[in-house]
Amino acid sequence: MKKNGKPALHKVELVPIASLKPHSRNYRSHPDDQLEHLVESLRRFGVYCNVVVAKDGTILAGHGVVEAAKKAKMKEIPVIRLSVAPESSAAIKVLVGDNEIEHLAEQNDRLLSELLKELKTSDKLLGTGFDEKMLANFVMVTRPENEIADFDAAAAWVGMPEYSGGEIPLQIVVAFRGIRERAQFARKLGVKLFPKTKSIWYPPLKRGELASETKHAKFKA
Repeated sequence: MKKNGKPALHKVELVPIASLKPHSRNYRSHPDDQLEHLVESLRRFGVYCNVVVAKDGTILAGHGVVEAAKKAKMKEIPVIRLSVAPESSAAIKVLVGDNEIEHLAEQNDRLLSELLKELKTSDKLLGTGFDEKMLANFVMVTRPENEIADFDAAAAWVGMPEYSGGEIPLQIVVAFRGIRERAQFARKLGVKLFPKTKSIWYPPLKRGELASETKHAKFKA
């Protein structure tokens, strides 16, 4: 929707959370560990991510934010209301685009890990999507061995207190003929691979699990 070649500006409404409903075709879920980070962000900074709804109050973007707001005992939330029916192609495009366009971005893992380490020292990681063990694991799988040899070294780099490491997890390198085969492999494992994903844990680690547990095997893709 444009006027004079410029994107239209949408008004923000403050609406009761109880008046909103999730989209029937929303294909993403928000586990407790993610909601814990979202709740912390809401409590500290308020709502700074757009919640977008169809004209009848069906959520198109921001399902996780709305769930977290309920957990934070919020009664109202700001939304942008689009003049579209919830099952229209425009609504579905917003639903999908809000989730998927971000995957096309390229990420500097080194810079991200340094930012998170700085935050851990000056503030706390809750609200970033990381905790200490997740950050240590992220550092281990994204930095070369001449910098981070194993999880012990990663834990030391992160500054985890009194970490006593175990055996280095089993590893296997998997090569693919093309993108299609890579996607098929991910579906069989039940994991999600992003364009820049180079390594994963299998089974996927849950919040609080030690990344050094030998029952987990790391697949490099």
